[in-house]
Amino acid sequence: RSGAVLGPAQIGLLAATGRDKVLVYPRPRVTVMSYGLELVDIERSPGLGQVYDVASYAVAAAAIEAGATVTRAGIINAEPRRLKETVAHQASRSEMLIITGAVGGSSAAPLQEVLRELGEIDTTRVAMHPGSVQGYGLVGEERVPVFLLPTNAVSSLVIFETLIRPAIRQSLGKATPTRRSVQARSLGPINSLPGRLGLVRGRLMRDAETGDYLVQPLSGAEGAPAHLLAGFAEANALIRIPDDVTEVRPGDLVDVEFLQQR
Repeated sequence: RSGAVLGPAQIGLLAATGRDKVLVYPRPRVTVMSYGLELVDIERSPGLGQVYDVASYAVAAAAIEAGATVTRAGIINAEPRRLKETVAHQASRSEMLIITGAVGGSSAAPLQEVLRELGEIDTTRVAMHPGSVQGYGLVGEERVPVFLLPTNAVSSLVIFETLIRPAIRQSLGKATPTRRSVQARSLGPINSLPGRLGLVRGRLMRDAETGDYLVQPLSGAEGAPAHLLAGFAEANALIRIPDDVTEVRPGDLVDVEFLQQR
């Protein structure tokens, strides 16, 4: 059937019917770049005021897990003319561009100006947290989608899971491009900002006796750091808090979306 994943048994069935060619959805070509004068790649030691480029590595790995063919083009700091040439070249060989460090302050303005010369860019804040600071546009002659993400790896990964991963999965022909979700009982309190969709990292588990889903929030509690990547590394789910809910108490039911299974 249309949409079936071609594994060993499916290939065997095609061979049994004498079919040597079938139409398939190709893996989308995604290029991940990073921008920021403070960034250095991991082969170098950061100097004064510098940090490692973390977000582009994390997002590139997430795009591979989603099913894309990924090129990580590295840090693209350059003067405007060369920057424009680099982005235009990468757009010509990709179905999607992702640029980390492209939003979140005046330092990203030169890149955004270059992108507007190449197409249309919108950096309106999105009613979610973390990850409200982001951008989207279409660049180049082929109007290639470009996603602008912040430097912070946690925010970038949350944006990727919420908006970019479903786009990749849909381009692969998946009937359900979003991850599986369940309802779980929260094991701890969660605070969320009013008027925004809250996306809280959590550890999902099941009660051995009842089979009910339980989730331990790893962020979102008062005083818990929201920007640290270590908590994300321990998470296997995202808790989705509606924009009209500001407080979840222990024992409340919440909607939980699976992350990559480890």
